Amino acid sequence: MSLQLTDAKKKSLAVLIKTHHEQHLARFPFAKFPIEPLEDWKQLFSDPVTIEAHTLRSTLSWSCGKWQQQSIPYPYKKLHLTVISNWKNFIEQYKPEASSVISYWKDLLGKDEYAFNTIAFITHLLCPDQVELTDSRRVKGMNDLLREAEIQDECVVLENVSATIEQYSDFYHQLLPKTQSTLGDQASVKLGRFLFAYGHREILSKIAESSLNLPEPIITTLDWETASSQRFNLNLITERANADRLFACLLLALDKQPEMPEEMTIQEIIDLIPLGSGGICNLGSYNYAFIAMLGKQKDRDYFLFEDPSMAKSFTHQANQSTRNMSFHRIHATLGIKVNPKFIVIPTD
Repeated sequence: MSLQLTDAKKKSLAVLIKTHHEQHLARFPFAKFPIEPLEDWKQLFSDPVTIEAHTLRSTLSWSCGKWQQQSIPYPYKKLHLTVISNWKNFIEQYKPEASSVISYWKDLLGKDEYAFNTIAFITHLLCPDQVELTDSRRVKGMNDLLREAEIQDECVVLENVSATIEQYSDFYHQLLPKTQSTLGDQASVKLGRFLFAYGHREILSKIAESSLNLPEPIITTLDWETASSQRFNLNLITERANADRLFACLLLALDKQPEMPEEMTIQEIIDLIPLGSGGICNLGSYNYAFIAMLGKQKDRDYFLFEDPSMAKSFTHQANQSTRNMSFHRIHATLGIKVNPKFIVIPTD
């Protein structure tokens, strides 16, 4: 039976979201769940026959927050291998109906939390118009809000996979119009992120206590062919490695600022291009790229240091296989300037 919320209940839930949204959205792990590849995959999965093993592997790693990483938790790795090995058989009897997709994979994967997250993700990719993106944390966020609004009779359990996915989608669709004014731009994305962060708030609050929250990247993706800037000459960036991608993202992020700072600290640069910028979501890759961006490796000359020896130090770190991956953070207070050659001089 589908969820039926009265207008009064919807308003009550919307008030709760308005009360909590800023704190919890700020703690959402943006770099673990970037939205851009998800949109691309939904296009690919519209024709599931064409999906190959490497695409399945990459896609499923996103669902457990391990995209671009090798360290997939064993329970998920086992489920992902089952999906990959049974995909051909699944396609042979595939129907573009959420209930059919859920039934097939539930019989193979089971219905514990790991299985629920995997099944819900596959179903959303194949039937995005029928079910919303969900997982155990989003469901918990929904249940917790229902309890706070004293509507606990509508709470669901993960073991009822099909009913829970349906209930979450109904909840999402009924709440979205009521939260538009609170969440603003990209409300459809932010509502799902809020429910994730709210359902996962105990863990995320501990992470926030032990380290700085990573802001949402300003430039989440970069297309070298179409990227353009009012203030900077991107054509002078000749390399295409992650270090160069980060620098381009920095220039594009600065382009969006009301004023161009003459000098920035390394920490201010980190804040402008945090993990996840330009689609770089692997922490090791990001740290190496950041260090290389600040150095002179491959004749890069992106920045000017008051003490030129610091550029050599960053170059030395980038060239070492045993580099200090926190080297840029150690020097977070160091002030540097973007090389003026990249700055476009306005003409009258």
